[in-house]
Amino acid sequence: MSASLRRDRRGPTKDQPSAGSPPRARSLPVRRAAVMRTAVWLAVAAGPLALVSSCARPDTEARTTPAPVTRTAELRTPSVTPGGYAELFLGLWLRGGSEDGPAADELHAMAPSVPMPTWGEKAPAVAQLATVRTARQAQDAWSVTLAVTFKEPARDRSAGAPGVRYFALPVVAKDAGATPSFAVQAAPMEVAAPSVIAQGATPYGREVPDSSALASTVSEFLTAYLGAEGGAERYLAPGITLPALAESSFASVQVDELRAVQATDGRPGQDGLVVRVQAQVTATDAAGGQWPLSYALAFTARAGRWEVTALQSGLEDKDAKAKTASTHTDPSLKGTATTMQTVAARQGTVAAGGITR
Repeated sequence: MSASLRRDRRGPTKDQPSAGSPPRARSLPVRRAAVMRTAVWLAVAAGPLALVSSCARPDTEARTTPAPVTRTAELRTPSVTPGGYAELFLGLWLRGGSEDGPAADELHAMAPSVPMPTWGEKAPAVAQLATVRTARQAQDAWSVTLAVTFKEPARDRSAGAPGVRYFALPVVAKDAGATPSFAVQAAPMEVAAPSVIAQGATPYGREVPDSSALASTVSEFLTAYLGAEGGAERYLAPGITLPALAESSFASVQVDELRAVQATDGRPGQDGLVVRVQAQVTATDAAGGQWPLSYALAFTARAGRWEVTALQSGLEDKDAKAKTASTHTDPSLKGTATTMQTVAARQGTVAAGGITR
């Protein structure tokens, strides 16, 4: 009896709810403790598992991300063209000469501080105006030299011949992206004409006999090519194409002088023999006008005849190989038939067509 009473006085065990307590309230601490223990064990186990998972999974993002590239700063070439602005200004300046008129208004807008000339009866008539030199003086400062051809001499009208005079303009040009800005700092300055370079020795130092097969082929080919007779293609080597001239207006072609780089008697020798020549010709048009023209050509011997393999510029050195100069193809024209109009514009030569392989 006493033992039973002693057991009844003890509080409820942790697994037994106390008397009078609701069943769910009595089990809440037990469940909370169990959840906490489970969360702790999961956190402990998650660390090694996460490490193993990260090592096993391929890191595709790291492999596909490009490595950082260090770029060297490049000097940007200015896109402004002070030469064209100087040509515009000098043309207006020469046509101005008074405080009234559209030319004067344009001049005031372009350079308010630059004084205008004052002409007598009329402004000098300009036949041609071109930039011959552009020299950079500072970061945004340029000195532009222009050549002006007048229809009649401005100083000595009795001379009777047009005169060419040279003027220099100080121009400030700034590249501001899509809207470059310009300013003429002062009035034009008349300067001396540029010096003329002495003509160097020509590589075409050997005469070609007039009665040779090479001279005959040159004459026949240029006559056909310049339009007096058709069929220039029959003189070309296999695989060579020749764009036709835009207009064939010459009635006759005469070879005045024919010189070669190599010593030759003009006879086609062994197949593959290459000869480079320069022909000075006179082409006569339908109206009787005579055009002195110069053609540098390369010929290759094949099957006992001369065949045209290159229409050259005439600027090649003495040791240049004909095959190197036969295409006249730059990177921007690769794979196309290169016309000598493009080559002439870049090299300062005068030609009218082109030969390409």
